[in-house]
Amino acid sequence: MGKSEYKKVSEAKKKAKEQLYKRSYPGASADHNPMLIVLAPQGKNSGKERELLFQLLEGLAVLPCEVVVVDDDEPSDDLKRPSGKFTWVNNRGAQAEHDTEQYLLCADMALVFDEDHNMLNRLMGHGVVIVGHDSSPFLQNYHPNEETGNSFTFARLNPWDMFRAVVRACETYRFPYDWGNIVRGILKK
Repeated sequence: MGKSEYKKVSEAKKKAKEQLYKRSYPGASADHNPMLIVLAPQGKNSGKERELLFQLLEGLAVLPCEVVVVDDDEPSDDLKRPSGKFTWVNNRGAQAEHDTEQYLLCADMALVFDEDHNMLNRLMGHGVVIVGHDSSPFLQNYHPNEETGNSFTFARLNPWDMFRAVVRACETYRFPYDWGNIVRGILKK
């Protein structure tokens, strides 16, 4: 897969971002800030994780990234207030699946609460760098000095550890050589 696959994915991501930004974020540039997809926790046992999501979103509001939350539920009014910062994509129905796919094409990184193997493979196939729990056998934390790893991981499911991992991902995104190495490593698998 190497360089040609990376180039193909990068060009497709750039084109998809340009189209999305023209349609959804008029006047904004698709070039400078990463797009973070947050896959909201789902299911009847996700109550504490959903509370964690909302705590985490408060912190994500200060980061230099576009945040897209993919969820089965509608956002609360509080989340609609930071205009332009959060986009909420409902994940139900055929149109929703199409919309989600468009955001996945544009995404640079994704924050995941659980380890859905199909979703992880889908994200990685789009060259999306995962921010997830370090217990996943698919994720290896990125070490910049060694230039190893395919993701940014957190040890505990709490807002501080998760936020720290997202900050590391945003900081690394600013270094195209390092970011490109991570994405090329993801695409090799």
